Amino acid sequence: MRVARGLVLGILVAFCFSISAQNKLSHNLKKEIGVLAPQADFLFSEQNYYRALPLYLKLLSLDSTQDYYRYQAGICYIYTNDKDKSIDFLKRVYSHSPVFGDILYYLGRAYHVNCQFDTAISYFQKYVANNLTEERKESARRYIGYCNSAKDLIAHPVKVKITNLGSPVNTDASEYAPVITADESEIIYTYRGPQSTGGLENINYKPDSNGEYYEDILMSQKVGEGWVIPEKLSSLDTKGNDASIALSTDGEILFTFRSTPEDGGDIYMSKLNGDSWTKPVNLGANVNSKYWEGSCSLSSDGMTLYFASERPGGFGGRDIYSSRQQSNGKWGVAHNLGGNINTALNEDAPFIHPDGITLFFSSEGWNNMGGYDIFYSTLNQVDSSWNRPVNMGYPINSPDDDRYYVLSADGSRGYFSSSRKGGYGQEDIYVVSPGYRGSRPVLALTIGVVTVDEKPTSADIKVSDMKTQEPRGDFHSNANTGKYIIALTPGTKYKIAVEVQGSEPHIEYLDVDSLATFVKVQDDVHLYTPEYKQAHNITVADTNESLQKKVDQQVAAYTAEGNLDTYDARVYQSLLNNYGTVDSAGVSYNLELGTYQNPKDFDSTKYHGLGTILHRVDAQGNTIFYVDSMSTLLDAEILKYKVIARDSNIKKHIMVTVNENGKRKLMQQFYLDEYKKDKQDYVPDTTTHVITNTPMISLSNESRSQATVNLDTSQLVNDYGHSSIHGLSYKLELGTYTDTSQFKLGFLSKYGAIKMEKFPDGTIHYYMGPFHTLSQAKDFQENLAKKEPEASKAIVMVFYFGKPKTLEQFFSPPCSTGPPQDFTAFIGKNLNDPEVYDKLMQMAGDICMDGLTFTVQVAAYRHPDNYKYSKLTSFIPPDPLKQPYPDGITRFTLRQFNSLKKAEFFRQDVIQKGTKDAWITAIYKGKRMLLQELIAANFYSNSVN
Repeated sequence: MRVARGLVLGILVAFCFSISAQNKLSHNLKKEIGVLAPQADFLFSEQNYYRALPLYLKLLSLDSTQDYYRYQAGICYIYTNDKDKSIDFLKRVYSHSPVFGDILYYLGRAYHVNCQFDTAISYFQKYVANNLTEERKESARRYIGYCNSAKDLIAHPVKVKITNLGSPVNTDASEYAPVITADESEIIYTYRGPQSTGGLENINYKPDSNGEYYEDILMSQKVGEGWVIPEKLSSLDTKGNDASIALSTDGEILFTFRSTPEDGGDIYMSKLNGDSWTKPVNLGANVNSKYWEGSCSLSSDGMTLYFASERPGGFGGRDIYSSRQQSNGKWGVAHNLGGNINTALNEDAPFIHPDGITLFFSSEGWNNMGGYDIFYSTLNQVDSSWNRPVNMGYPINSPDDDRYYVLSADGSRGYFSSSRKGGYGQEDIYVVSPGYRGSRPVLALTIGVVTVDEKPTSADIKVSDMKTQEPRGDFHSNANTGKYIIALTPGTKYKIAVEVQGSEPHIEYLDVDSLATFVKVQDDVHLYTPEYKQAHNITVADTNESLQKKVDQQVAAYTAEGNLDTYDARVYQSLLNNYGTVDSAGVSYNLELGTYQNPKDFDSTKYHGLGTILHRVDAQGNTIFYVDSMSTLLDAEILKYKVIARDSNIKKHIMVTVNENGKRKLMQQFYLDEYKKDKQDYVPDTTTHVITNTPMISLSNESRSQATVNLDTSQLVNDYGHSSIHGLSYKLELGTYTDTSQFKLGFLSKYGAIKMEKFPDGTIHYYMGPFHTLSQAKDFQENLAKKEPEASKAIVMVFYFGKPKTLEQFFSPPCSTGPPQDFTAFIGKNLNDPEVYDKLMQMAGDICMDGLTFTVQVAAYRHPDNYKYSKLTSFIPPDPLKQPYPDGITRFTLRQFNSLKKAEFFRQDVIQKGTKDAWITAIYKGKRMLLQELIAANFYSNSVN
């Protein structure tokens, strides 16, 4: 945001009043101040607040009597990450001189940016009451409006999760204007900071300590849930400002901003040729003018460009325009989007979603919190008008500038840049989920690789409308990787022609006339030359399953996802998502394994190691077998699927029930209000029974001492002993008793605290610890036994999220493929979220199946020769497996494991050695899959594909 000219004049007037106080300073101090003050004021006038601030603080240290320096520093703090400091600096000036410069205005700004809106309004009102020019009053009135809007938006926050994209993308400099491919595999953004080409330069691009950093363009690729180290797009690098502003849906066309001293800044276009970008080309006079044009977005069909311009004749300073591509490839006359988008203030940073009807942009107008806020508007397809914009809401928007919003094709995540408090640097890139307040976007996203004779190739992909016979876009696969992305909007039938010179064309027809959901399909296209077909005895040009069939399958899958078999199942899944981890006093969960007329028919040996199985007889004489006293619904659900994995036939009998203060209730009874939300006439089974708590069976001290006799604990320590995992701890169990007077090892407390825990079965367990790693626990156990022979029967127990297990139960659980399991609660969830990841580990850590292994990825490089794995020498041999992939990224992986839990132990070892971005990937029948892909493809079922 720019400082109004009148406000700058007020600052300079205040400076004049402060000069006389310097007469008392020594000659040397005056000399130093005479050097620093002009530099600070120059940087301030250029709105380079980050670099001006330390100079004003230095000046204050030289002469603390100068309120002018304190005033300037307070204003600078408004634009930094230390915004809260602005209040203290400006209040001190105000206490000395309530009429100093525009102190009332900037106090209002300071309180506004720190979300103290009522106080901010009071200062703005005092400011307006002074004898000011209308321009200066208008600025204060506008901020009063911002404060009122902010109060309303914060009172009604949107339910989203906002995460700083973090290192290596964000630094202590400025990263902004992110653009992404539709599949989120790549992010390109603008960087301004110490790593900028040329460093600090003046307007003639000469080194100048009082100059500025010019913008550069960086790119990073997504690998798993993380991003690889960004690389500068050197082919687009110039001495001046080079900023990324838009990327085509398929990532093959990049729009950039360039400015020179001779113009206000223009939009350029480059195309990706393999892995390098062509020389940027100016978009021409219909888009660019002698005024500023600095942001844009291209529709998914490549035919419409939306851009921001400061040209005269609009509604305000910057307006958003559109231009259609002509048959000759040039851009047509620009049209202002009108008063439903543009205001008397500035609009900037348009982004048209691949669905073609949702436009995101930033505005200083409308119902705004301050600075630029992010809005969206949808296209009225009846008359092609734009609907009134909707503020994306708090906390997406803040009192500061929030701009450059882009949305993933499925609407699940949005990316934007902001200078809000708490960032890494001046501006950071953030990701928000879900990324859209409305319903899921509707389109068919087709992603694939085109090959000729089994090698990736550049292909021309022509899409036409079967209804109108008009072209709907010309696309290309990447020359190096063969990758292509096409977004097809609903309402028609398409013809898709893939052509490569020397091969027969591949033609697909796709009917999405009535498509009503988002679908994403992989559709690889294999073309062959006549010579290759003859040499390899290939009788058909393409063996792919039809694109139409794949889309129809995805539509069916998404429909099934939203419409589960029964109303009860839908509500139960919702309960699991919303209340799965809630632990309430007086409430526990039981897992009922079935009700048997003849209890001898129940085979408990199938479920050995999964918990103590109790039983009770109901009023009809039937026997109910169950496991009780689980503190959360999620615990019961996890156990349910472990039981099913042992015996798929039990699935139709097994169910979770609630024990509320000793009374058995069905889930439908306990959560009756939830079941009635969408079905007011819902009536559950009202039968209730009193649960008689049959005592749990505990291992005797003698049997516990033999718990690890068949286990090679030395190998366990070697493999897992040094790993520290969240939720996992170890304790040394000294014994189990029913009578505390029998415990005779209290003297061991001189070696550490002894804690007593009473179990639900009434037994009392004595522990020492906890220990973070197995090796720590085993070392303590062995040393204690050497010193005190009475402690020789103590055993190491594992506590995984508070649940005790023997070493054998935890490290050597039975491996079973089991039936298909329901992991839909994890679909779309961020596995970097510790809570989500912990739940996944609890539920799936021990499960394994034929053909499925896990490996730990330790690095991903576009230029693999740059990778040095000196930190991993203790794990070698074998050397990391080096595997190039079609996306141009080479992955390095170490080891293979048959379960997720064992892979996690090794991942933690790798992280402790200094490789912080290690993560787990799966290999299923030779195909690499991310964990999220496994989850989306029916995680751990026999139909993973």
